Amino acid sequence: ELLDKNEEDNLDDDLEDDARDVETEAADFDDDVEDDGQEKIDEESEITEINSNAPKRIRRKKSQVATLAAGAPAGGVFAVVRIAGAQHKVTEDDVVILNKLKPVEKYAVGSVHTLTDVLMMSSSHLTLVGMPVVAGAEVDVMVEEITQDKKIVIFKNRRRKNSRRKNGFRREVTLLRILEIRMPEEYKNHKHNLGEYSMEAEA
Repeated sequence: ELLDKNEEDNLDDDLEDDARDVETEAADFDDDVEDDGQEKIDEESEITEINSNAPKRIRRKKSQVATLAAGAPAGGVFAVVRIAGAQHKVTEDDVVILNKLKPVEKYAVGSVHTLTDVLMMSSSHLTLVGMPVVAGAEVDVMVEEITQDKKIVIFKNRRRKNSRRKNGFRREVTLLRILEIRMPEEYKNHKHNLGEYSMEAEA
């Protein structure tokens, strides 16, 4: 009986020691977790501060960049020109598709022409309206290609007459590249937004 009591006392002491060890380990683990959490918060705050000081870049689609550079809402210089009886709003580096310009010897591929029928031109700070044209305004264009448009199918059917006809038509077109838009001499050096936007396109 004395041995059994001693063994029970020893077991109780061992259990108490194990419980103390478990509590000590749990406290140490909690301290480590708190330290790690504080370090992560500090790192995140540092990253936020660094990013807040970095310059912000706006990602735009190429079509949006072209629209902004063409004068919407306040970009580069654009003009409204009259070519072969039709009006076109153009800006530099645009491609205009027209009915085939004749004579072909004059409007050969690679030839450069200066248009003076400028009905209106504008920038972010200035608008010139012609009456009917803007005096001194010029637009340089280059004939880039002479080709045919997409085929149009013309189909006619006369019901109950056993009569039908199918034809195709391809319009001949001339492609003009806008090289430069020049304002009148007195407005050439006016300050305006050149439409410098980020060319970084979205995937």
